[in-house]
Amino acid sequence: MKDFLKYFDKFAFIVLMLLSITGIVLIYSASHSLEQSHFLKQLLWLLVSLIAFVVVFRVKTETFFNFSFAIYVVLVSILVIQIVAGKFISGTKSWIKMGFFYAQISEFIKIPLALYLAKILARTSIIGWRDFFRLSSLLGIPFLLIALQPDLGTAFMLMSFLIVVFLLKRIKVVIIIFSLLVVAAVSFGTWTYVLKPYQRDRIIAFLDPEKYEKSTGYQIIQSKIALGSGGLTGKGYLNGTQSQYKFLPTRHTDFIVPVLGEEFGFLGITFLLLLFFILFYRQFNLKTESDEEFYFTYLFNGLILFQFLINILMTIGLFPVMGIPLPFVSYGGSSLLAFFIGEALIFRIKINTFLNEF
Repeated sequence: MKDFLKYFDKFAFIVLMLLSITGIVLIYSASHSLEQSHFLKQLLWLLVSLIAFVVVFRVKTETFFNFSFAIYVVLVSILVIQIVAGKFISGTKSWIKMGFFYAQISEFIKIPLALYLAKILARTSIIGWRDFFRLSSLLGIPFLLIALQPDLGTAFMLMSFLIVVFLLKRIKVVIIIFSLLVVAAVSFGTWTYVLKPYQRDRIIAFLDPEKYEKSTGYQIIQSKIALGSGGLTGKGYLNGTQSQYKFLPTRHTDFIVPVLGEEFGFLGITFLLLLFFILFYRQFNLKTESDEEFYFTYLFNGLILFQFLINILMTIGLFPVMGIPLPFVSYGGSSLLAFFIGEALIFRIKINTFLNEF
């Protein structure tokens, strides 16, 4: 146990805790006036996440890599069952009731997917057609199932894995061109035949939110007002007008950053961005014992980075509103638990460079 604590990245863990506690503080502010406050639920999820972190951290990373595909298959099977026999909750079939809680399986599939993709990438020098279709299938199946729930935001986040693959591996030019053509064709088909009018309006609204101020542009306008009105130091905790008087929708999930900006101002936003910068700097700059560990670290942290950037851009009106929460900060127990499990694997990978596997 002493060896674990000796090489454990305590500073990065403190940053994770600061992000999570900041989220709980903001969730209380954003939801305490609602009929159902989400503060206690998120606090309980954080405790569960910490227990899961400790358990996963103590297990050999090799074990998770070995069982990654089996776990992937199980979770994909559950997603299929959800589509076929699941009930709509809050407009989607994303949730499974587990006692007093609801779990979102689409959040957890990111972990075995990143693990198994890392195994494939470790054995591949140049991505050819066979590897490309294999990777595309692994990503495409959960992407399609999650999109059918429908949960376009979570499905879209899976594409971060593809971006990381393209950045880290050598790929034949013809495959890159083919990929771009497929993306263009799928985007056109989705826009024309799949998306409903309100979904298309939501995507268009970020270009000119004032034109849709009474519908899909309303969130973006209120978000900008909240961020801008905070000034340097903010209006004070629980004193934000847009959040406390319920002008800002989904403020405890997708739009939690404007709550921070309104109540704690530019300094509060700077503090949050600094925490994420420190986390990414420490997580991306680490030595690994194997290629599998290297690719998993970049795939999973790339996912967090991608989701962080999209959420920030979404709240300032530079990206369409897609229902994408801020990692570790926004309300969402399944998301918090999944991220802590993934981070536990990365923290374990860090000490593997100093210790032999136990």
